[in-house]
Amino acid sequence: MHSDDPPRQAQDGEQRRDSADDRGRSGGSGDAPSGGAGGTRRRTVLRGLGGGVALGAVGTLGAAVTTAAGASFGDGVNLQPSYFCDGDQDLGYDLMSEYPDIETVRIEIEPFSFGEVATTVEDAKRWIDEAAAHGLNVIATYHHYPDNGSADAAALQNAAEFWAEHYETLSADTDITVNMMNEWGNHQVTADEYASAYDEAIGTVRSETSYSGPIVCDAPGWGQGTYRLADAVEMIDDDDLILSAHVYPSAWNATTGQNLVPEDLDVLDETSYPCMIGEFGNYANSTGADWSAIVDYASELGWPVIGWAWNGDGSNDPMNMADPYWGDDCSADSYATSDYFPVVYEKLGDGGTATDSPTDEPNTPTPTDEPSTPTDEPETPTPTDEPDTPTPTDEPDTPTDTPAADALVVDDYDGDPGWASHRNDLGQWCGAGSFENGGGEETGGALVLEYDDGGWFQSQINRDVSDYDDLVIRVSGASGGEESEVLFDMGGVRTMLADVTDDSIGTSATDVRVDMEAAGIDRSSPSVRLNFWQGGSSTLEIEEVRLE
Repeated sequence: MHSDDPPRQAQDGEQRRDSADDRGRSGGSGDAPSGGAGGTRRRTVLRGLGGGVALGAVGTLGAAVTTAAGASFGDGVNLQPSYFCDGDQDLGYDLMSEYPDIETVRIEIEPFSFGEVATTVEDAKRWIDEAAAHGLNVIATYHHYPDNGSADAAALQNAAEFWAEHYETLSADTDITVNMMNEWGNHQVTADEYASAYDEAIGTVRSETSYSGPIVCDAPGWGQGTYRLADAVEMIDDDDLILSAHVYPSAWNATTGQNLVPEDLDVLDETSYPCMIGEFGNYANSTGADWSAIVDYASELGWPVIGWAWNGDGSNDPMNMADPYWGDDCSADSYATSDYFPVVYEKLGDGGTATDSPTDEPNTPTPTDEPSTPTDEPETPTPTDEPDTPTPTDEPDTPTDTPAADALVVDDYDGDPGWASHRNDLGQWCGAGSFENGGGEETGGALVLEYDDGGWFQSQINRDVSDYDDLVIRVSGASGGEESEVLFDMGGVRTMLADVTDDSIGTSATDVRVDMEAAGIDRSSPSVRLNFWQGGSSTLEIEEVRLE
């Protein structure tokens, strides 16, 4: 889901709005909890309470957003500004406020302490306050893209500690609804594991912040595991929660062993908690789920539905409602609706309720055909558990300059597919951003990345590569020795590149080899990520990324 923003995974889709799917549930495990009268009461609260936000006489934004029983907000859209323009861009709220069915914004915030972005808490506070000033409800979401789909409880605890550190600043002038973390948990995480991790994280937020409103909990399995979430929530020691599912054409239900169907939402709706669709869109690398019918069904249940994305998606077929896309233009101060706009907007207006409409009725948008996905980041989740601290690898026996005959080429930057398509040679998402030359440039059989204390690179693999021993990056640097300036992130291992290789980057192309097993890399479904916010300045030319 992104060019200047790393993706999300397992998501996306397309169809008509009133084509609710009749298919019954099949392959279910029979583990759905039963609901009671309390469930009806809490869902009614979510649908019925007023939730418009406004600038009050004492300067507080959004004073009516939350209640003890749950958040009340209408349908809306996602924004992902963290990965673009150093967070300084105009977010397009003026255009957004012309469309009254957009009542809520879900803003994904990359944490400031990991060095992935140059944005600050003050930038995020501006995004939030400007939304409220335009009459919008705000859901603020912790979104550390390397942890999308992570089953490591420490990753969720990092989110809780982010809120402990930054909630008071972010909410100083605007009431926000806290979405604990974007898409924690892979398809294998159990209900017990999910409940245990969330119990600890929620306890941190409740004890270390003044936040007393509802906490949004994304379903495990990249937002798709409705049965697991329904089971888990009964074991979480907090009753002020909102349950959130994410829906794209690739949506998969690990409990039923099939693509998500509309009726898979019932297990959440039958709990005693309000529910929502936190993301939906029409693009994914794989298809099988009728995303449109699922969103329609959620609206029929009275759930708020939040579309992906207003801006900030860098997918191959970008799902950005506003034009221009931040990855192409950071200086825009006015926006127009894109061809993708009606894909989301025609789904809004029937789910959830906020009593205050943001603005006047706009001109009717013109429906058109459409494209793309998130995420996370970008579609994209890459599940892994955090391993032990990696140790430097030994020198490989094989020659570094001769690829093995059975090597798996991730990308050789030969222009097919082109870097600008955000697809590598495995057909998976790839992207980069915040470099001196933007998202990098593919030229002469190499990807050129010019960095000056900034920039990120990611190329997804998204398959089990346990049969391969080494990651090999064929690369040259303008100065040589750049391995000590680059943060390496793969399969749960996050450390300086120099710590996981005995090779050095030279001024002419050489192979830099990482022994994945020795480094402790989880090879079940990794991505390769490089981060350049370590204070260095140089230029890298990457000729190939492969596995041997």
